[in-house]
Amino acid sequence: LAQATLAQKQSQFEPFRAFAIASAMFRQHSVKRLLPCLSSLALFWLMVQLPVCHCQPLAQNLTATLPEMVKAIDRNNFNNNFCWGEGLSKGANWKTMWGKVAGCLLDKSEIIAMQWDVADNSSESIDSPTSFYRNLAIDLASCCTMSEREWCVEEISPAYALLVALEKDPDETDFGADEADLASIFATVTKAAAQLLEEYSEQEDGYSSRAALLLGTCAIGSGGADGSLTTCFPEDLERVRRLLEAQRDEL
Repeated sequence: LAQATLAQKQSQFEPFRAFAIASAMFRQHSVKRLLPCLSSLALFWLMVQLPVCHCQPLAQNLTATLPEMVKAIDRNNFNNNFCWGEGLSKGANWKTMWGKVAGCLLDKSEIIAMQWDVADNSSESIDSPTSFYRNLAIDLASCCTMSEREWCVEEISPAYALLVALEKDPDETDFGADEADLASIFATVTKAAAQLLEEYSEQEDGYSSRAALLLGTCAIGSGGADGSLTTCFPEDLERVRRLLEAQRDEL
């Protein structure tokens, strides 16, 4: 009986022990190495508390479809880079996991807006174009690993497919083609984020002015008569990039 009681107490403290080990590893190693090693409880705690972005993938080749990529992330074949960025929620942080998913999508939209001309090396980037497309595809797929998974996969699949095509066969002779595809991806991702934020508007109570710039890019630059988000163009991304940079300069 005493041994059973001791075992029960040890099991109760196991999550805290896992977190203590994770915390020690966090101080000694980068998050890129840490995430695959964490228990599910410690990983969830870090995802809730720390918007860590852009880990490097473990596997070599992107999957052909988004559902396959989400499953590959679940199997730890790729790092789960779920991240909702910073400064996109109305308050200090999103209140719900749905908000964090929307923030994750908006974070990827901002990355595209800031580096939409990566194909012709006009924007500063630590990635080559193919690496940029690859990492963005994994990061975007990671947004679909939490709440609203089926909806997210359905909405984001066209954007993921375009990124896979760009990564496998970038058009090195026509930079404009890549840039047009990135603008289309941006439109798809921001539209999905807008839908999610509208559906859970009562729980989240809005978003930041920076998020509003991203959400309004396609509607202002090339929206239909009803103001809905439709197709974006590279010039729309350049315009919002300048607005985002100007906003940062003011802070």
